Amino acid sequence: MRIALLLLALASATRWPSVSVQMVTYKRPKLLLEALNQVALQNYKGDIDVVIIDDSPESMEEEIEPLRGRGSIKDVRYIYLLERMSIGAKRNLATRSTDAEVLVIWDDDDVFTRDRIRKQVVHLLGSEDVNCSGIEVSSFYSVPTKELTVRPSGLEPLVFENTLCFTRSWWEGNGYGFGEAWEVSGQGEGTLEPWWTQVQPLLGKEEPFLYIYLPSSASGGSAVNKDRRPPPQPALATLVAALQSGRFPDEVTSPHISGVLKGARDELEELLDSDGLMQISRVAATEPFETPVRRYPPAAPAAVAEAYPERSDPQLRAEPSVAAHVWRRLSSCDLSSAGWLLSSSPPCRLKEDFISEDEASSLLLGLRPDALAGMARRERGGVESRAEQKLRQRVAAAVGVEERLLEPTRFVRYSRKGQAFEPHVDWIVDSADPQLAELGQRVATALIFLTDLPEGRGLGSMRCKGGTGVGGETDFPALGFAVTPKKGTVLLWPNVGADGTPLPEMIHEAMPMLQDGIEKIALNVWIRDRPLPRDMTILENLLQS
Repeated sequence: MRIALLLLALASATRWPSVSVQMVTYKRPKLLLEALNQVALQNYKGDIDVVIIDDSPESMEEEIEPLRGRGSIKDVRYIYLLERMSIGAKRNLATRSTDAEVLVIWDDDDVFTRDRIRKQVVHLLGSEDVNCSGIEVSSFYSVPTKELTVRPSGLEPLVFENTLCFTRSWWEGNGYGFGEAWEVSGQGEGTLEPWWTQVQPLLGKEEPFLYIYLPSSASGGSAVNKDRRPPPQPALATLVAALQSGRFPDEVTSPHISGVLKGARDELEELLDSDGLMQISRVAATEPFETPVRRYPPAAPAAVAEAYPERSDPQLRAEPSVAAHVWRRLSSCDLSSAGWLLSSSPPCRLKEDFISEDEASSLLLGLRPDALAGMARRERGGVESRAEQKLRQRVAAAVGVEERLLEPTRFVRYSRKGQAFEPHVDWIVDSADPQLAELGQRVATALIFLTDLPEGRGLGSMRCKGGTGVGGETDFPALGFAVTPKKGTVLLWPNVGADGTPLPEMIHEAMPMLQDGIEKIALNVWIRDRPLPRDMTILENLLQS
């Protein structure tokens, strides 16, 4: 029954179970408002209400009222107590104050990913054995000392009460409740209860969580071994990926959340150099993102360089200041807007959910009916739409350049068996090309996928024996990976080095489609090393020359 409910929920947004986020608070009004703003950013597709139990000296009813109906929050029930109450008693009152099907514990100082609720509901409903889900605590962040502590690998998963997610039917059907406060037990009120043995951990390699220590916290600050050179482990890889790719709520710029996220990134940047980041990215059996990526031994660098002897021509070199800026931007460990680092040198990035499904649909709807008919090359899709303009602004922000350096968008479509795009580089290879003198060199590329290909099939199928998938991957033979298109994902890579010299190793290809009836549509945006003409007619004529 539960599996059927999960499948039904995944098939229809209206069938996701209702969720109540449970918050208890005392004398931390700013943290409470920050936590509510986080909940509003959750990407859960079902109804979310929030129950707040507050026994502070002063009520926050007026401050909370504007948050009702904001973002993902359908409603907020604020219960103000005139007398102090233990944490466990407040949690029990919160669970009795909602009719939601699923209850989620969320303390006011927590910082979760924007998909926390969705991930835990799927974990909860995906197995008959999971009645209560808790997120593994694999790392700690101390606000007073600004230190990140990595929990040693190989230990039993550690779960704290503030990450619990459970069904109402399980909780009430067994007469469960939260027990004595941490101040009395020293262990956390939940851990002393018999039901705690039924908590099933959602492992850190699947859902990252930073346990935050504040002087005003009722618990926290647990002593753990701190390794300044932590060994590669899947949970740490997932945390790095989430901090880089924007899964945490960077939009909430208030002091606590922004300070924790900046501090965690600073600590990771100190703990892990580029080689360490790449080593970590290969730890897990799967990459720490959903877009399928196949890795394999890369082509010999010398062979790739020989294919483009003209790279040493000084006339092909891009403006060094622009090239260096883009290279630094794509290499930055703190680049949360540009996604996960697939390759450290050259820095090639993958960012999921760069555009939403609705934005992808708008981009496709804006095309002329004949614009994509049989097209298997980079073509214009008609007059640039507002959706394209917004996309260009987002690309410019991710790479850190003025929008005037971006070429107009180019759509590409593959829908027939055998359609492909041969191995090529995006930088201008001919010094006599009129574009080079008039428009400059292409310093970087953004490739945005507008459609999905069946996941998990066809990865590197033309390069790996026995591949039987649908094809259509974007393959980088000199870097040793191939990416299967996933709607909304963007690939970002430099076409020249930090000194402006063209990079033969950025050779790539669209692998042949292996079946008819499956459609791959993507959008290219190229970044030049100088501002382009504002007159679109002049610009298009130069691009077609």
